[in-house]
Amino acid sequence: MGRGAPRLVALALAGALILPACTGDDGGGDTGATGATGATETSTDGPSASTGPQAAEVESTVEVGADPIGVTAGEGSIWVVNAEIDARRGTLSRVDPASNAVDATIDVGAVPLEVAVGEGGVWVSNSGDDTVSRIDPSTDEAVETIDVCAAPEGLAVADGSVWVVCEDDGVVARFDPRSSAIGSQVKVGLQPRFVTAAFDSVWVSSYFDGTVTRIDPKTDEAVATITTDQGPQIMAEAGGLLWVSCTDTDTVQAIDPASNEVVATIDTPVAPDGLAFDGTTLWVATEFGPELAGIDPQAQEVVAHVTVAEHGLINANQVMVFQDGSLWLPILDEGTVLRVRPPGTS
Repeated sequence: MGRGAPRLVALALAGALILPACTGDDGGGDTGATGATGATETSTDGPSASTGPQAAEVESTVEVGADPIGVTAGEGSIWVVNAEIDARRGTLSRVDPASNAVDATIDVGAVPLEVAVGEGGVWVSNSGDDTVSRIDPSTDEAVETIDVCAAPEGLAVADGSVWVVCEDDGVVARFDPRSSAIGSQVKVGLQPRFVTAAFDSVWVSSYFDGTVTRIDPKTDEAVATITTDQGPQIMAEAGGLLWVSCTDTDTVQAIDPASNEVVATIDTPVAPDGLAFDGTTLWVATEFGPELAGIDPQAQEVVAHVTVAEHGLINANQVMVFQDGSLWLPILDEGTVLRVRPPGTS
Protein backbone atom coordinates (compact mmCIF):
# COMPACT_ATOMS: atom_id res chain seq x y z
CA MET A 1 0.00 0.00 0.00
CA GLY A 2 1.36 3.45 -0.88
CA ARG A 3 1.21 6.58 1.18
CA GLY A 4 -1.81 7.77 -0.78
CA ALA A 5 -4.16 5.27 0.87
CA PRO A 6 -7.19 6.61 2.77
CA ARG A 7 -6.27 7.37 6.37
CA LEU A 8 -8.55 4.86 8.12
CA VAL A 9 -7.30 1.97 6.01
CA ALA A 10 -3.71 3.03 6.47
CA LEU A 11 -4.06 3.26 10.23
CA ALA A 12 -5.77 -0.11 10.53
CA LEU A 13 -2.92 -1.77 8.64
CA ALA A 14 -0.13 0.24 10.23
CA GLY A 15 1.18 -2.66 12.25
CA ALA A 16 1.59 -4.78 9.15
CA LEU A 17 3.37 -2.04 7.25
CA ILE A 18 6.26 -1.36 9.58
CA LEU A 19 9.46 -1.81 7.62
CA PRO A 20 12.89 -2.57 9.08
CA ALA A 21 14.85 0.53 9.97
CA CYS A 22 17.73 1.39 7.68
CA THR A 23 21.11 0.40 9.02
CA GLY A 24 23.61 2.19 6.82
CA ASP A 25 22.30 5.14 4.88
CA ASP A 26 19.97 7.43 6.80
CA GLY A 27 17.17 6.85 4.29
CA GLY A 28 16.39 10.53 4.18
CA GLY A 29 17.90 11.43 0.83
CA ASP A 30 19.27 14.92 0.28
CA THR A 31 18.01 17.08 3.13
CA GLY A 32 19.40 20.27 1.72
CA ALA A 33 21.04 20.90 5.11
CA THR A 34 23.72 23.53 5.32
CA GLY A 35 24.92 22.80 8.84
CA ALA A 36 23.07 19.91 10.49
CA THR A 37 24.00 19.27 14.09
CA GLY A 38 23.45 16.63 16.74
CA ALA A 39 20.81 16.82 19.43
CA THR A 40 22.98 16.91 22.54
CA GLU A 41 24.14 20.21 23.95
CA THR A 42 27.80 19.11 23.82
CA SER A 43 27.83 18.16 20.14
CA THR A 44 27.92 20.70 17.34
CA ASP A 45 29.23 18.50 14.55
CA GLY A 46 26.89 17.62 11.72
CA PRO A 47 26.18 13.99 10.73
CA SER A 48 28.57 12.41 8.29
CA ALA A 49 27.58 10.39 5.24
CA SER A 50 28.76 7.21 6.95
CA THR A 51 26.98 7.68 10.27
CA GLY A 52 23.80 9.44 9.18
CA PRO A 53 21.93 11.76 11.53
CA GLN A 54 22.78 11.60 15.22
CA ALA A 55 20.33 10.54 17.90
CA ALA A 56 18.01 13.10 19.42
CA GLU A 57 18.00 13.70 23.17
CA VAL A 58 14.86 12.05 24.56
CA GLU A 59 14.08 13.75 27.87
CA SER A 60 11.20 11.48 28.87
CA THR A 61 9.14 8.54 27.62
CA VAL A 62 5.51 8.70 28.75
CA GLU A 63 3.31 5.61 28.51
CA VAL A 64 -0.17 6.40 27.21
CA GLY A 65 -2.86 4.28 25.51
CA ALA A 66 -2.70 2.05 22.46
CA ASP A 67 -1.95 3.55 19.03
CA PRO A 68 -1.28 7.18 20.06
CA ILE A 69 -1.62 9.35 16.97
CA GLY A 70 -2.82 12.89 17.72
CA VAL A 71 -1.32 15.47 20.08
CA THR A 72 -1.80 19.10 21.07
CA ALA A 73 -1.13 21.43 23.99
CA GLY A 74 -3.52 23.58 26.01
CA GLU A 75 -4.99 24.14 29.46
CA GLY A 76 -1.49 23.56 30.91
CA SER A 77 -1.37 19.99 29.58
CA ILE A 78 -0.32 17.82 26.66
CA TRP A 79 -3.31 15.97 25.18
CA VAL A 80 -2.66 12.68 23.37
CA VAL A 81 -5.22 10.86 21.21
CA ASN A 82 -5.03 7.07 21.48
CA ALA A 83 -6.74 5.54 18.43
CA GLU A 84 -7.02 2.08 20.10
CA ILE A 85 -7.91 0.56 16.74
CA ASP A 86 -8.59 -2.90 18.21
CA ALA A 87 -11.01 -1.52 20.81
CA ARG A 88 -14.60 -0.36 20.54
CA ARG A 89 -13.63 3.14 21.67
CA GLY A 90 -10.46 5.18 21.86
CA THR A 91 -9.13 7.33 24.65
CA LEU A 92 -7.52 10.68 25.34
CA SER A 93 -4.54 10.96 27.70
CA ARG A 94 -3.86 14.16 29.63
CA VAL A 95 -0.15 14.56 30.40
CA ASP A 96 1.29 17.03 32.92
CA PRO A 97 4.46 18.51 31.37
CA ALA A 98 5.75 19.42 34.84
CA SER A 99 5.87 15.77 35.96
CA ASN A 100 5.68 13.92 32.61
CA ALA A 101 2.88 11.87 34.17
CA VAL A 102 -0.56 10.97 32.82
CA ASP A 103 -3.11 12.79 34.96
CA ALA A 104 -6.24 11.39 33.29
CA THR A 105 -7.39 8.92 30.64
CA ILE A 106 -10.73 9.81 29.09
CA ASP A 107 -12.97 7.60 26.94
CA VAL A 108 -13.96 9.10 23.58
CA GLY A 109 -15.43 7.67 20.36
CA ALA A 110 -14.33 5.07 17.82
CA VAL A 111 -10.90 5.44 16.19
CA PRO A 112 -10.15 8.98 17.35
CA LEU A 113 -7.47 10.78 15.37
CA GLU A 114 -6.86 14.42 16.30
CA VAL A 115 -7.44 16.89 19.12
CA ALA A 116 -7.76 20.66 19.54
CA VAL A 117 -8.16 22.92 22.58
CA GLY A 118 -10.13 26.14 22.78
CA GLU A 119 -13.47 27.84 23.47
CA GLY A 120 -13.60 26.18 26.89
CA GLY A 121 -13.27 22.62 25.65
CA VAL A 122 -10.98 19.89 24.40
CA TRP A 123 -12.24 18.47 21.11
CA VAL A 124 -11.48 15.02 19.68
CA SER A 125 -12.39 13.81 16.18
CA ASN A 126 -13.72 10.23 16.13
CA SER A 127 -13.26 8.96 12.59
CA GLY A 128 -14.91 5.59 13.24
CA ASP A 129 -18.33 6.94 14.20
CA ASP A 130 -18.40 10.39 12.55
CA THR A 131 -18.48 12.36 15.78
CA VAL A 132 -16.51 14.88 17.80
CA SER A 133 -16.19 14.43 21.56
CA ARG A 134 -16.16 17.45 23.84
CA ILE A 135 -14.11 17.10 27.03
CA ASP A 136 -14.45 19.49 29.94
CA PRO A 137 -10.84 20.21 31.03
CA SER A 138 -12.02 21.15 34.54
CA THR A 139 -13.40 17.65 35.18
CA ASP A 140 -11.55 15.49 32.60
CA GLU A 141 -14.86 14.05 31.46
CA ALA A 142 -16.42 13.71 28.02
CA VAL A 143 -19.55 15.81 28.34
CA GLU A 144 -20.93 15.72 24.81
CA THR A 145 -20.75 13.76 21.55
CA ILE A 146 -21.51 15.80 18.44
CA ASP A 147 -22.55 14.25 15.12
CA VAL A 148 -20.53 15.73 12.28
CA CYS A 149 -19.60 14.81 8.70
CA ALA A 150 -18.03 11.55 7.44
CA ALA A 151 -14.58 10.44 8.66
CA PRO A 152 -13.63 13.51 10.70
CA GLU A 153 -9.94 14.11 11.24
CA GLY A 154 -8.19 17.49 11.57
CA LEU A 155 -9.53 20.07 14.02
CA ALA A 156 -8.96 23.76 14.67
CA VAL A 157 -10.55 26.39 16.87
CA ALA A 158 -10.92 29.78 15.19
CA ASP A 159 -13.27 32.74 14.92
CA GLY A 160 -15.48 31.48 17.73
CA SER A 161 -16.05 28.08 16.11
CA VAL A 162 -14.66 24.57 16.05
CA TRP A 163 -13.64 23.48 12.55
CA VAL A 164 -13.43 19.82 11.59
CA VAL A 165 -12.20 18.31 8.33
CA CYS A 166 -14.11 15.27 7.05
CA GLU A 167 -12.11 13.14 4.65
CA ASP A 168 -14.95 11.12 3.12
CA ASP A 169 -17.19 14.12 2.47
CA GLY A 170 -14.44 16.39 1.15
CA VAL A 171 -15.52 19.28 3.39
CA VAL A 172 -14.55 21.31 6.40
CA ALA A 173 -17.47 21.92 8.74
CA ARG A 174 -17.75 24.48 11.51
CA PHE A 175 -19.91 24.27 14.59
CA ASP A 176 -20.79 26.52 17.48
CA PRO A 177 -19.00 25.31 20.65
CA ARG A 178 -21.85 26.61 22.81
CA SER A 179 -24.82 25.09 21.01
CA SER A 180 -22.94 22.33 19.10
CA ALA A 181 -25.03 23.26 16.07
CA ILE A 182 -23.37 22.49 12.75
CA GLY A 183 -23.16 25.57 10.58
CA SER A 184 -21.51 25.88 7.20
CA GLN A 185 -19.79 23.05 5.37
CA VAL A 186 -17.23 24.33 2.89
CA LYS A 187 -16.28 22.09 -0.02
CA VAL A 188 -12.54 21.59 -0.39
CA GLY A 189 -10.40 19.05 -2.26
CA LEU A 190 -10.29 15.25 -2.23
CA GLN A 191 -9.22 13.54 0.99
CA PRO A 192 -8.83 16.62 3.17
CA ARG A 193 -6.77 15.75 6.23
CA PHE A 194 -5.83 18.78 8.32
CA VAL A 195 -7.01 22.29 9.14
CA THR A 196 -5.26 25.20 10.80
CA ALA A 197 -5.99 28.83 11.61
CA ALA A 198 -3.45 31.47 10.51
CA PHE A 199 -3.40 34.95 9.00
CA ASP A 200 -7.10 35.53 9.84
CA SER A 201 -8.03 32.55 7.67
CA VAL A 202 -8.77 28.85 7.92
CA TRP A 203 -6.56 26.59 5.80
CA VAL A 204 -7.34 23.00 4.75
CA SER A 205 -4.87 20.56 3.19
CA SER A 206 -6.33 18.05 0.73
CA TYR A 207 -4.04 15.06 0.45
CA PHE A 208 -5.20 13.47 -2.80
CA ASP A 209 -5.71 16.73 -4.68
CA GLY A 210 -2.38 18.22 -3.73
CA THR A 211 -4.00 21.50 -2.70
CA VAL A 212 -4.41 23.86 0.23
CA THR A 213 -7.72 25.74 0.42
CA ARG A 214 -7.88 29.14 2.12
CA ILE A 215 -11.23 30.01 3.70
CA ASP A 216 -12.48 33.36 4.96
CA PRO A 217 -14.21 32.59 8.29
CA LYS A 218 -16.26 35.78 8.01
CA THR A 219 -18.02 34.56 4.86
CA ASP A 220 -17.39 30.78 4.99
CA GLU A 221 -16.15 30.96 1.41
CA ALA A 222 -13.03 29.53 -0.17
CA VAL A 223 -10.99 32.50 -1.37
CA ALA A 224 -8.01 30.61 -2.81
CA THR A 225 -6.98 27.10 -3.82
CA ILE A 226 -3.21 26.70 -3.85
CA THR A 227 -1.55 23.82 -5.69
CA THR A 228 1.25 22.18 -3.70
CA ASP A 229 3.47 19.18 -4.11
CA GLN A 230 1.68 15.84 -3.77
CA GLY A 231 0.39 14.72 -0.37
CA PRO A 232 0.01 17.95 1.63
CA GLN A 233 -0.62 17.28 5.30
CA ILE A 234 0.12 19.35 8.38
CA MET A 235 0.42 23.14 8.23
CA ALA A 236 2.09 25.66 10.54
CA GLU A 237 2.69 29.40 10.60
CA ALA A 238 6.33 30.48 10.84
CA GLY A 239 8.28 33.51 9.69
CA GLY A 240 5.27 35.21 8.11
CA LEU A 241 4.54 32.21 5.87
CA LEU A 242 2.27 29.19 6.01
CA TRP A 243 4.30 25.97 5.78
CA VAL A 244 2.87 22.62 4.67
CA SER A 245 4.46 19.18 4.74
CA CYS A 246 4.14 17.26 1.45
CA THR A 247 4.57 13.66 2.48
CA ASP A 248 4.67 11.98 -0.92
CA THR A 249 7.39 14.21 -2.38
CA ASP A 250 9.61 14.54 0.71
CA THR A 251 9.31 18.33 0.72
CA VAL A 252 8.01 21.13 2.91
CA GLN A 253 6.62 24.15 1.09
CA ALA A 254 5.98 27.74 2.15
CA ILE A 255 2.90 29.68 1.06
CA ASP A 256 2.93 33.48 1.09
CA PRO A 257 -0.45 34.61 2.50
CA ALA A 258 -0.14 37.90 0.63
CA SER A 259 -0.10 36.22 -2.78
CA ASN A 260 -1.54 32.76 -2.01
CA GLU A 261 1.39 31.23 -3.88
CA VAL A 262 4.08 28.71 -3.00
CA VAL A 263 7.29 30.70 -2.59
CA ALA A 264 9.72 28.08 -1.27
CA THR A 265 10.23 24.32 -1.48
CA ILE A 266 12.60 22.61 0.98
CA ASP A 267 13.85 19.03 0.53
CA THR A 268 13.58 17.03 3.76
CA PRO A 269 14.18 13.49 5.02
CA VAL A 270 11.72 10.91 3.71
CA ALA A 271 7.98 11.31 4.42
CA PRO A 272 7.79 14.68 6.24
CA ASP A 273 4.62 15.08 8.26
CA GLY A 274 4.36 16.83 11.63
CA LEU A 275 5.32 20.50 11.91
CA ALA A 276 5.99 22.55 15.04
CA PHE A 277 7.49 26.04 15.39
CA ASP A 278 9.50 26.88 18.51
CA GLY A 279 9.78 30.60 17.77
CA THR A 280 13.05 30.23 15.88
CA THR A 281 13.09 26.90 14.06
CA LEU A 282 10.34 25.05 12.21
CA TRP A 283 10.66 21.39 13.16
CA VAL A 284 9.61 18.64 10.77
CA ALA A 285 8.83 15.10 12.00
CA THR A 286 8.97 12.29 9.45
CA GLU A 287 6.91 9.11 9.15
CA PHE A 288 10.18 7.18 8.87
CA GLY A 289 11.98 6.67 12.16
CA PRO A 290 10.75 9.24 13.11
CA GLU A 291 13.47 11.73 12.28
CA LEU A 292 13.51 15.46 12.94
CA ALA A 293 14.65 18.15 10.54
CA GLY A 294 14.88 21.79 11.53
CA ILE A 295 14.15 24.52 8.99
CA ASP A 296 15.20 28.14 9.40
CA PRO A 297 12.09 29.90 8.05
CA GLN A 298 14.03 33.07 7.25
CA ALA A 299 16.94 31.42 5.41
CA GLN A 300 14.58 28.73 4.09
CA GLU A 301 17.06 25.91 4.57
CA VAL A 302 17.51 22.83 6.74
CA VAL A 303 19.77 23.56 9.70
CA ALA A 304 19.44 20.38 11.81
CA HIS A 305 18.72 16.67 11.29
CA VAL A 306 18.51 13.97 13.98
CA THR A 307 16.90 10.58 14.54
CA VAL A 308 14.31 10.25 17.31
CA ALA A 309 13.71 6.49 16.97
CA GLU A 310 14.18 3.68 14.47
CA HIS A 311 10.76 2.21 13.77
CA GLY A 312 10.93 2.13 9.99
CA LEU A 313 8.00 3.45 7.95
CA ILE A 314 4.54 3.45 9.53
CA ASN A 315 1.55 4.40 7.40
CA ALA A 316 0.06 6.79 9.91
CA ASN A 317 0.66 10.45 10.57
CA GLN A 318 3.61 11.42 12.76
CA VAL A 319 2.38 14.59 14.39
CA MET A 320 4.03 16.58 17.17
CA VAL A 321 3.65 19.71 19.26
CA PHE A 322 6.11 22.16 20.84
CA GLN A 323 5.38 23.01 24.46
CA ASP A 324 7.38 23.81 27.60
CA GLY A 325 10.64 23.90 25.69
CA SER A 326 10.23 20.41 24.22
CA LEU A 327 8.89 18.60 21.18
CA TRP A 328 6.28 15.95 22.03
CA LEU A 329 5.88 13.04 19.58
CA PRO A 330 3.39 10.15 19.94
CA ILE A 331 4.92 6.83 18.84
CA LEU A 332 2.10 4.79 17.34
CA ASP A 333 3.45 1.26 17.68
CA GLU A 334 4.81 1.65 21.23
CA GLY A 335 1.95 3.34 23.07
CA THR A 336 4.23 6.14 24.22
CA VAL A 337 4.87 9.82 23.81
CA LEU A 338 8.47 10.98 23.59
CA ARG A 339 9.52 14.31 25.04
CA VAL A 340 12.47 15.46 22.94
CA ARG A 341 14.84 18.36 23.46
CA PRO A 342 15.01 20.42 20.25
CA PRO A 343 18.38 19.73 18.58
CA GLY A 344 21.00 22.42 18.25
CA THR A 345 21.08 24.30 14.97
CA SER A 346 23.75 26.10 13.00
